[in-house]
Amino acid sequence: METGTRFDWRWIAGRVRQRWRCVVALSLAFKVLNLIVLAPLAATVLRFGLAQWGRASVGNFELIAFFLSPIGLTAALTVGAILLATLWLELSGLIRLLADDRLHWWEAFRSSTRIFPRLAKLGLAQVALQFALAAPFLLAIALVYQQFWSGRDLNGLIILRPPEFWRGAGIAALLAAGFAVLSFRMLLRQLLAPPATAFEPARGVRATLKTSAERSEGRLIRSALAIAGWAGFQLAFSAAAITIVHFVLAAVLNRGGPSVTAAVLTAGSVFAVQSIAAAGVSIVANVTFAAVVLRLYQEAAPGVRIAMAASDADSAGTLSYGRMAAGLLVMGAILAVAASLQAVDGIRLGDRLEITAHRAGATHAPENTVAALTRAIQDGADWAEIDVQLTSDKAIVVMHDIDLARVGGGSRRVDSATLAEIQSLDVGAPFRPEFAGERIPTFEEMLVAAGDGIRLNVELKPHSREDAPDLTRRVIAEIQRLDMADRCRVCSQSYESLQLARRIEPQIPIGFIVATSVGDPVRLNVDFLMLKSDRITRRLVDRAHARGIAVHAWTVNDPAQVGPLLDAGTDNLITDDPAAIRSRWLEIQSLSTPERLLLRAAHAIAR
Repeated sequence: METGTRFDWRWIAGRVRQRWRCVVALSLAFKVLNLIVLAPLAATVLRFGLAQWGRASVGNFELIAFFLSPIGLTAALTVGAILLATLWLELSGLIRLLADDRLHWWEAFRSSTRIFPRLAKLGLAQVALQFALAAPFLLAIALVYQQFWSGRDLNGLIILRPPEFWRGAGIAALLAAGFAVLSFRMLLRQLLAPPATAFEPARGVRATLKTSAERSEGRLIRSALAIAGWAGFQLAFSAAAITIVHFVLAAVLNRGGPSVTAAVLTAGSVFAVQSIAAAGVSIVANVTFAAVVLRLYQEAAPGVRIAMAASDADSAGTLSYGRMAAGLLVMGAILAVAASLQAVDGIRLGDRLEITAHRAGATHAPENTVAALTRAIQDGADWAEIDVQLTSDKAIVVMHDIDLARVGGGSRRVDSATLAEIQSLDVGAPFRPEFAGERIPTFEEMLVAAGDGIRLNVELKPHSREDAPDLTRRVIAEIQRLDMADRCRVCSQSYESLQLARRIEPQIPIGFIVATSVGDPVRLNVDFLMLKSDRITRRLVDRAHARGIAVHAWTVNDPAQVGPLLDAGTDNLITDDPAAIRSRWLEIQSLSTPERLLLRAAHAIAR
């Protein structure tokens, strides 16, 4: 039976206020531990799993294959267990401090780290249970995909949204919602396991989870409301803090002086304040969550003694608050100076940027057509990205979707239609009347139209693993036949196709397309990476450049994105509207050095 008493938020506020010095010190200590030990450990496990699978990184559709393999599943379970154990480690230490006024933060830190192996086993069990719960839902979603979307181009489905798209999406959404409800219920039943591990005599993971579930009986709604209340407070607090910090920093930037030194110092101050604010928000979230869990645990297990004061010997050897705070301040100052020096050292005012017309330019002419390519040349694009695939009679056509739905040819796949059937479709008139009669071109026609006016980035779009080698060989042969190896590059989401292209014609650069990935795509054997624009960071670009790999961002249609991506070191912007992106690029080039540095600082705030 659910308890009818209100949750004691006043008690939580009082405990946090009374012990705030200790809990802040402990949170900072755990952040350092996570930064130098636990996060690198999780990353190492994932890299090891990828290495055993035979790759440095996997992306896009390969993610499913990796995580369904024994190696990928083991890596996911291990990494999930480490991350969850890291959360429980900090939670157990904070709960100890909030429960006992006599306990010093250092003793809470030491006592919590001693039980890390038990917390890791608990985390592994909880992650495994979540995987087991998710398995039937994932299988059901796979069956939905097979039933409604198999053989259809996902891009075309998302754009056209035919009835089968909504049916499949609706069923998948219901399945995902069902899993979310059951997953949250499972977490609520396991919520008392971490404090039980911290406060009660050592017992097996199964027994601990069973005890947590038994104590949660009749209290799930109360626990859910408490967690919801905490989440609401945290969202409001985070939003308020971010808004205030952003307002203050924007005001500082607007008052920046014209000198380069002042601009650099302003940018460094911006980064420092942002880091401090983010750390503060994170600490408040962790501490208040620990207080909520402690209160729920006290209510569910009133007979358990949870006060765990440090011994006099332990207390005597504990660092004082003053020394600890001084050490953290010195460490923060060193890190801030190092970050500022690195930022200054990384400034490159001689920016260089190339612009690629996505699908030959899809804003002012029908995508992937000779008309679009001609317009891209007029707009000053350096490259045109085009998509190539095979027809049923083995012709190479320039087309993005794997079916003909978006171009008026029904749901037939491209590899089930002949070249004549595909070129009978008018793709110009639906775009605008003046393009009436524009047809889907062959790869040869696009190579000839490009000539010396623009270079081509050719995306290989095999329909299956079986036809990938044939498509790759035919595309490379066509480029070689027209003697355009020095004016083309090849990209794909098929890593095997890229490696085959490199073996056939080493002169042609190859690039891997990354939307989502695990591992380190920078370690792939490619010449460039095509990354979704929101994934690009300065650190990633610098690491790629160190290995001789260029970074291209897609799809950049908002001119406001040009500055931040340029500041991150991006080499190439892929856009549907080359004219608009080039206009913003020329505008940025016209800025003075102080204006450019201030612009970078403003971009840093926006990110």
